[in-house]
Amino acid sequence: MKGRLTLWAFVRVCSSVALGAMMLFSHAYGEDSASKLTLTILDPEKAATTTTREAVNVLGRTLPAAKVTVDGQPARVFATGIFVRDQVPLALGSNRIEIVAEHGNERAVETISVERLARKDESTPTTAPQRLQLEARTVEPQGEIILSPGDEMVVAVNGTPGQIAEYRVGEGRWVGMVEETDGTSTAPTGRYRGVFVAPGGSERSELALQFRLRANPKSPVRIVGVRQATLTPKTKITLWDGTKVRLARTRADGVGLVHGLHEVRLGGPYLAVLPKDVVVRVTGKRQGYWHIALTPTFDAWASAQDLELLPVGTPPPHLFFTLVSVWGDDLSDVVTIPYPRSARVPFSMTPSLGPAGRAQLCVDFYGAHHAATWISHRPSAKAIREVRVEQPAREHVRVNIELNSPQLWGYLTEVTTGSLVVRVRRAPQLVEAPESPLKGLTIALEAGHGGPKNTGARGVSGSMEKDINRMAVDELARQLREKGAEVVEARPGDSNPDLSTRARRVTESSATLFISIHANSADQSRGYLRVSGTSTYYKHGFCRDLSDAIHKRLLEMTKMDDFGNVGNFNYLPIREVTWMPSMLVEQAFMSNPEDEAKMLDPEFRSTMMKAVVTGIEDWLSAQRELQKQQNK
Repeated sequence: MKGRLTLWAFVRVCSSVALGAMMLFSHAYGEDSASKLTLTILDPEKAATTTTREAVNVLGRTLPAAKVTVDGQPARVFATGIFVRDQVPLALGSNRIEIVAEHGNERAVETISVERLARKDESTPTTAPQRLQLEARTVEPQGEIILSPGDEMVVAVNGTPGQIAEYRVGEGRWVGMVEETDGTSTAPTGRYRGVFVAPGGSERSELALQFRLRANPKSPVRIVGVRQATLTPKTKITLWDGTKVRLARTRADGVGLVHGLHEVRLGGPYLAVLPKDVVVRVTGKRQGYWHIALTPTFDAWASAQDLELLPVGTPPPHLFFTLVSVWGDDLSDVVTIPYPRSARVPFSMTPSLGPAGRAQLCVDFYGAHHAATWISHRPSAKAIREVRVEQPAREHVRVNIELNSPQLWGYLTEVTTGSLVVRVRRAPQLVEAPESPLKGLTIALEAGHGGPKNTGARGVSGSMEKDINRMAVDELARQLREKGAEVVEARPGDSNPDLSTRARRVTESSATLFISIHANSADQSRGYLRVSGTSTYYKHGFCRDLSDAIHKRLLEMTKMDDFGNVGNFNYLPIREVTWMPSMLVEQAFMSNPEDEAKMLDPEFRSTMMKAVVTGIEDWLSAQRELQKQQNK
């Protein structure tokens, strides 16, 4: 049946938990009239609980057609049978909350007891007497640290607020630290910070980092006990001699360079991803990352496990080339840049839109100088208008590949024995209107997550993201084929290939576009209904308009809340797939019972995937019109 899964097809793709959620959903179509009324409280998990929060969220399950009240106020009941009332207010002390479900002549009642405790003040009043203390677990930095002369390093520690804090490295002098204050109350926080600047001189290894806290006689905090506390964490600092050159080489393909040290869920953002045997200059080490000097004014960081140190004194590589070749084969335009093994300096690739409104690719080499006097353009090149070489800064050479069109359709890089080869994809042949521009194209799809362990987010009714994604991709594939497109999948069935394998499969398919389908999730502590909506994601600038076109259609056709069209997103498959425009759809929120019920609804799923298809067609139609104008 159009827009619906058969029971057998559903059983094939869903776990027993997700099947239970769909069975609950089916009650919304009148199948629950003979069912016995049930009432189960899912959150809070226990009938009696304690909290310091001012409100509690109540979540449960009943018949979809039932009416539910929580503490006398109506709760929202969804097609899955999940009901919710967010932010039920709590008084200090004991709170008795009654949940009532009614269906026909049946009535079910459950009661939960919530004890609201007075919130303990986060910071100890400055007038209360305290003992001097320093907390080892709050020390920054930790582990092995290597610094070159002039490097700055922030040191920090938590301790008794309002006191005099100092640090020193090795047997050096004690240096004062500054205490942070609360942004609202300006009260002292007990977080002390300072900056250490690595001195020049001879090399010194494994110096201790020490902290000292002394009682401040002018502080309103009265100190009892000892008047001074010290702390020597396990941090060890090595100071390098700045006169020595130190190099490291990438151990394998795929070594990421990041701009700084931080932690984000998907990693990155990455300045570059280097192939094997690229040599970089290292100047220090922190948090398991080597500090890399790309040019005298530009640096980056790479995981220490991805690099091997070369003997001290090894001459650094330096790149220059006098010629660049531009030509074309049957599938793409090709730019060949000399890149001998003896000069494997780091490089990065950046797609962008040039000042003339044409797409461009910038290849930046670090540790190079401009020597190109012969840039050969062959007429077999169809997509590339011109290649230029320039030197923006010392040790920095840029090869600018400018296209004829505003749209880049994809690119690949390959390191051969003596060259860096950049392939620029040509625009596909799109069928003329009124045919769908999808006809004859190949679209790559990925259903996010998969397999018995990588199930993704869990919905409030018990559904699993991998199943919701799989059902969506199956529907999307069906609709794409109806439009005349071919479909390839990065994750067939319930398999779970790693993310790099998924990206490789998509690239090797030479599909025209890549669409990844996921479902979102958010923290529910402030309410199950607080965050909802649909959103789209892209990494590279040349994918932005495709993502935006799909996003607009999702909002228009599903009427869902807007969670945004998000750029610079580092999900590995859409980051690594550069051979075609690629983007990701987060259908809605598994953590929101209304969103979850919609994603489990076959009719809504059909509408949502139709919005994706229509958005693709909108974007392709615009490209078709652009191509027509260019060919005049």
